[in-house]
Amino acid sequence: MLSESTSRTPSYGSLHAILPLLEYLEQEGFDPRAILEGAGIPRSALEDPRVRLPKGKFEALWRAAIEATGDPAIALRVSTRVKPSTLGVIGYLASASESPRNAFELVRGLTPLLWEDFACDLETDEEIAFIRCGAVRQARASRFTTEYAIGLTVTMSRALGATRAGPLEARFSHAAPAWADEYERILRLPVRFDAGEDGVVFPISTLDRSNPSADAALRQLLERHAADQLARILAHAPLPQRIRAHVRAALPSGRLTAEAVAGHFSMSSRTLRRRLKDAGTSYQEILDDVRAELARRYLAREKRAVDEVSFLLGFSDPSAFTKAFRRWTGRSPADFLHAHSS
Repeated sequence: MLSESTSRTPSYGSLHAILPLLEYLEQEGFDPRAILEGAGIPRSALEDPRVRLPKGKFEALWRAAIEATGDPAIALRVSTRVKPSTLGVIGYLASASESPRNAFELVRGLTPLLWEDFACDLETDEEIAFIRCGAVRQARASRFTTEYAIGLTVTMSRALGATRAGPLEARFSHAAPAWADEYERILRLPVRFDAGEDGVVFPISTLDRSNPSADAALRQLLERHAADQLARILAHAPLPQRIRAHVRAALPSGRLTAEAVAGHFSMSSRTLRRRLKDAGTSYQEILDDVRAELARRYLAREKRAVDEVSFLLGFSDPSAFTKAFRRWTGRSPADFLHAHSS
């Protein structure tokens, strides 16, 4: 893995996040390897798809691409040409999801596979939905990353069947640049600058439009694979974050005890309890949080039977699951399932 000197722990991103840029450059007649080297990224980085690059290298690469092409809107332009397959497991996972909402719910927690310290959140009301994008630990993400993420959100929503009632507006917190007219032409929708937020506005109906390429069996397989990848790249993240990623990946395969998780991280269950307590949480809190998240999705989105959900979440019997679900939501799984089926 490439390294970068910094005063704090650097964040990293996947090579898959920039493959669309490299493909675009080659299609337009530029030498992507020369531009990589201009950004301080060795050509050998392309030989291993598992390579993760420090955030600063991404910034340098976008700047080198702008210098080579003379196109200041290249991040936005490239995002609209992305194919799901180029994004690796995240792209395949989104393509197999049943709807744009389902794709977002699955991919949201896996964003670090492409970019660490960057996230998108979904806000809804009765008429519209807003997918807000931004940095997690920093005050603001770079303009390149933000424009690329917003472009990907628009592109993927259209790829997942949202062409008839697609996105309504893109919003950028930065001021309008000299090439502002290009934004609307590239995205093919209205754009607002100095908006105080970065993201995309959709009609609420778009989120639940059926995806014609949905594949439930493939999606479940890809989800487990993605969660396992996430657990590996979070090897140096805070322990609670690593525990959560591991639990989410392993839980569908059976009951997950604190002892088993402690063993996975090469520590005793007593050490696990102490370290999580020092971090202000506990294994049971993490387990409950993951179970509650998955239970809602299994019931509301996938319409699974209560007995099946109980088994997938590692409960000893359906009554134990029902009791826990009431504690999480204030109602029974059957009531919850009925409410989301009507």
